Amino acid sequence: MKLCAIQIPFADNPADAEKSVDMLIAQLQQCDESCDIILTPEYSNAPGIIPAALLKSFAPAQSKKLLPAVIETARRCKAVTAVNFLAEVSPGEFRNITRIFDRQGNCAGEFHKQHLPQSEKNLGVAHSYTADLRVPEIVEIDGIRFGFLICYDTYFTEYIAHLAYRKPDVILVSSFQRAEKQDVLKFMNQNLAFNCNAFVLRSSVSMDVNAAVGGMSMVVDPTGNILAQAGSRVGLLSCEVDDIHYKYMRSNSFRGALIPNDQFISQGRTTWNYRPCGSMTIPCEKLLSFPRICADRGFCTIAPENSMASFGAAVSSGAEEIGVEVCFSADGVPVISCDEIPEKISGISRKIGEFTYSELLKLDFGSCFNRHFAGSQIVSLEELLARFTRQVIINLHLKSISGNCPDNFILKIIELLKKYDAIEHVYFTAAPEILQLVQKSAPEIPRCLQDDAGKYEIVDNAVKYNCQKVQLSASCCNQEMIGKAHANGIKCNYCSCDDPQQAVELLQMGMDTILTNDCFMVAKVVKQYKADKQNSTIKGK
Repeated sequence: MKLCAIQIPFADNPADAEKSVDMLIAQLQQCDESCDIILTPEYSNAPGIIPAALLKSFAPAQSKKLLPAVIETARRCKAVTAVNFLAEVSPGEFRNITRIFDRQGNCAGEFHKQHLPQSEKNLGVAHSYTADLRVPEIVEIDGIRFGFLICYDTYFTEYIAHLAYRKPDVILVSSFQRAEKQDVLKFMNQNLAFNCNAFVLRSSVSMDVNAAVGGMSMVVDPTGNILAQAGSRVGLLSCEVDDIHYKYMRSNSFRGALIPNDQFISQGRTTWNYRPCGSMTIPCEKLLSFPRICADRGFCTIAPENSMASFGAAVSSGAEEIGVEVCFSADGVPVISCDEIPEKISGISRKIGEFTYSELLKLDFGSCFNRHFAGSQIVSLEELLARFTRQVIINLHLKSISGNCPDNFILKIIELLKKYDAIEHVYFTAAPEILQLVQKSAPEIPRCLQDDAGKYEIVDNAVKYNCQKVQLSASCCNQEMIGKAHANGIKCNYCSCDDPQQAVELLQMGMDTILTNDCFMVAKVVKQYKADKQNSTIKGK
């Protein structure tokens, strides 16, 4: 079986980019029936520096001649042919995709780039779809399982492990990687083939005939052996492969039975020790869309506040955030409690800080809510993070310890956030003096100003103290404050609302996050509001 990759020059301007497209078409026309699999580089309809204002007219114009040439090549050569290009998937929405055609020239499937660098986003290329679970695409043609990666995708080992699980025979890699050293490109694609136990066919662009970066279209076998590579040359790279289904077999430990290499790797994974990932995780605080619901103290109308049952119910009911308050036990363990004296939920009239953590675990934090929750224990911050990290944004209140919060307490919290990889999925809500300590210790964590005195200067103070959010309330909230906050790039929380109709009014005012005790009812309203707004936007286009 003959694998072919076309390498063309990367252009510094639109005129030369069009010449590269024409060169690509000419190379396709030179392919013959000896070719079995043909791949083109990333952005085959825009292989160069194209200004953002021009890209979305330039690319479709080139597609009008490129795509027919790809289809004609597939039919003429009776070859599986894949092309990467900037595609208009819906009116005004352009995505970076690889589309694969069978030997009759029929579209057999496509892959949408999963990881977009900021430079690509700045060009206006759509990427919101990457926030949702998209299982790595596998397209099967004539018994061959094709997997796909596009450029930046090749850096993400978690995604590659997921692709390996899908058992591809050939991984098609369309790429630029213009600044990457060629030795690194070799290593990356050898590693890809070895870990996925699959052939890799990579097609890229040449930066210059003597360049030491970019280029490197290649074919790699499942052992990681490079069978052919183009360096910085332009033209057609081809390589004969005896058995496209070949898998590297290795001993299962010393003198063990032979097993496929990907199975040898996957059987030993201890995924619970890795960074949280997969379908249960959500985009980080910086990327997660608004408006949101914050289940304050969890879903505390159906389970005891600040209990694991309450937090679990909130997450499963659609809350994007949960609001928790941290107190410290006598021996310095951060625990979750809305009150320093938790009498209403435990019947205990002493302060949390008067008990050691082991003593707190002996108390009943469920019976006061309902006898069915008898024996519920206080939740430590570490427990919360271990169970729900990256599954929800944590609005972490430090109000309860505002009067007594030494630096080492803040550092303990930050250490736990780092331990459980939660830094990007949390923000601190507190008074100015606490937020200043937080900013000094962890400036990368967003800060939300809360003023229990209900002062209308809260937005001005948020600007003064360099906060990213404010937490408003019924006693201190109006349209002018929301507008002023947004004008300064500050998001607005509202604490709190359990009435769906009031929630709609808050959303219409521009509220970004609504804290609630009844997250299911309010979440339904917010979900419908988002859907209506999205439909309105689509109709507006």
